[in-house]
Amino acid sequence: MKNTDNTPASRESTVDRRRFLGITASLAGGAILPRAVVRAAQRVESGSPGSATSAVVEVQSDKVVVGPTVHPALPGEMLGKALRALTGAQSESDAWHHILRAGEMVALKFNRSAQQVIGTSSAMAKAVVTSLVEAGWRSDRIVCIEAPEGVARRLGTTEPIAGYQHTISDFGSGSDQFAAVLNQVTALISIPYLKTHRMAGLTCTMKNLSHGLVKHPARFHRDGCAPFIADIVAHPQIRDKLRLCLVDALRVVYADGPEATAETISDEGVLLVSQDPVAIDTVGLGLVNDIRKRKQLAPVQLPGGKLNYLTLGARRGLGVSTPYNIDLVRVAG
Repeated sequence: MKNTDNTPASRESTVDRRRFLGITASLAGGAILPRAVVRAAQRVESGSPGSATSAVVEVQSDKVVVGPTVHPALPGEMLGKALRALTGAQSESDAWHHILRAGEMVALKFNRSAQQVIGTSSAMAKAVVTSLVEAGWRSDRIVCIEAPEGVARRLGTTEPIAGYQHTISDFGSGSDQFAAVLNQVTALISIPYLKTHRMAGLTCTMKNLSHGLVKHPARFHRDGCAPFIADIVAHPQIRDKLRLCLVDALRVVYADGPEATAETISDEGVLLVSQDPVAIDTVGLGLVNDIRKRKQLAPVQLPGGKLNYLTLGARRGLGVSTPYNIDLVRVAG
């Protein structure tokens, strides 16, 4: 998941630390970081010089959403910009071929919780499926998991296999049956919402996978969902297939999640893209806390002041959680 390539995005773009507001507070119980903008060459402060970095691309548009109404073309345009910035490819199609192998059976893992209230998944599904088809993937080689009703029929994608695997898989801190759809596909793209979570603190890319692809997710919520989120995502059935993380932060649930109400949603118009699930969740945490600061709310914290599953994810080799080892590349939508 780590990106050590010196891509055009990381060479030429300004690294914006605005999204790290509150990361220190939530990861280590410290004070909120001030706003700052630094160049990529200055990024390593709490990381060691020469250590691996991961790129996270943030594309933002003030026009893409007004409440649950999504602009018909902008999500696709934002996705194309993000993919090109992430990979350094000249075209959106080339970007996909940097990320996926030709002909792979690709699963798009959405999040059913609060789907009707947030109202952006259909537009995101259309943007991603259309982009993949234009890059050469047949629509029947795409599986949409937890997409809104009717999406597969409208887009011509293959329905996911229902149910769970017969075998029980051990992931270290527990065991469970993985979703049968993991036997159907060769590649995973996680497309979660960005939401607070009363038990985990934050639900984003990693929890979308860990608790959305096992039979008994309720068993793995204690202690801030740690170490369960990291351990489940680190299992080869998920880790070996995860190719890309697309965080739908068009509308962010900044309080009282994972449920959503009109009063707890902020229209941000943001799409986050990365191949590192830990880094993108770390940036997502900063975005949530940025919103909470504007709303005069405290940063997201659990008892003890930490979101342990992020640091544990880094220890499991899933990615990086140290802010100065993350290249946050901002692109106008």
